[in-house]
Amino acid sequence: MVPNQAPVQCLKCGDTLYARGGKKRARHFYHVNETASNSCSGMSTGESPTHARCVALAVATLQETFDDQAERCAAEVDIDVSDSGSGNRIRRADALVEFAEENPFFGNGLVVEVQHQHHHKDVRTTTHDYLSVGYSVVWLSSTDFGEHELNYSVISDAFAARDGSGYSVRNNVARYFLDCESYNHAGEHNWGVVPSYVLTCENDYEICTSRPCTLRRRYDEEAGEYIYDPDEITIPDLPLKVLRNTLITRSSRDYFEESLKQRYVDGVLEKALADRPEIAPCPGPKGFHEWQSSESVYDGYTRVELHACQHCPVHLLTDFRGYGRTDLFFSEHPDPDWDLLTLEADPRQCEHRSHAEGLWYESCPDCGVTNPQ
Repeated sequence: MVPNQAPVQCLKCGDTLYARGGKKRARHFYHVNETASNSCSGMSTGESPTHARCVALAVATLQETFDDQAERCAAEVDIDVSDSGSGNRIRRADALVEFAEENPFFGNGLVVEVQHQHHHKDVRTTTHDYLSVGYSVVWLSSTDFGEHELNYSVISDAFAARDGSGYSVRNNVARYFLDCESYNHAGEHNWGVVPSYVLTCENDYEICTSRPCTLRRRYDEEAGEYIYDPDEITIPDLPLKVLRNTLITRSSRDYFEESLKQRYVDGVLEKALADRPEIAPCPGPKGFHEWQSSESVYDGYTRVELHACQHCPVHLLTDFRGYGRTDLFFSEHPDPDWDLLTLEADPRQCEHRSHAEGLWYESCPDCGVTNPQ
């Protein structure tokens, strides 16, 4: 319980609030500074009175419980989580106690998040962000609070319960709370570059190709850092059938769209385009190659296919043997009598993936292909 006249920090203006109340007056918090009282939007916008009351009570309980360990105890504290891997830069903790020395159970600090009415946050991702920077977090609802206090046993019980809402840095691994298969297993996203000329975007960008993650990022040269989910990236709305003759897959063309949806789920079009070697600029109507069906097979390997572009002289040899795939571009039809070793050494190969716009069809700087007209 916050004693009468005990100071707490206002969530809105940062000024000091005091608790008061009695037999004839409901307990509440008030500004001692009249100017702040008149100018502060207080609880009229953003936070509800119930949420603000619960946060103030949480701060008071943390301060009382960890008084001898706390370096800082406050409400509405911004925590830098830019290195967490979620793409978020800042998390604002409802209530936070930060320790002068690392706590063996809670780590750098303990965050109390209050869920009330419309103040819901993404619990899993937010929990991940706090854990990743060394803070434990407990999620409480307004029903966990008394009228005048938050009993610390509510917090301790949440951490003790097997299916509780308390997540400590000692007992939890941050990456397991992020919805990304690659990040869950390796602690890193599986980034793939989405070529801008295919989607008519201003710049190339990256998307995580693991399920079910759809985190996107673009490198800001001026800032010298990645910007996650930047506003200028517009999620494309093209039908998958547009790529039917562009992507080379092992599934049949009749099963093309369904196989991509099953593999990628969300962000299916962008993920299908990311880091695909067969996608390159072309003077054709779509601006990128459209491949014909497999034309020939070399050395008896059924998983080695040669494709010709429908609109330009470029050919593509795709080798599906082994664990991955190898793609070789040729400026013209390679000699069918050559074996794979010879083909891989063929000087007519062109691996210049992004030919300069407006120049490629006149003369490719790598392979010398010229416009046949």
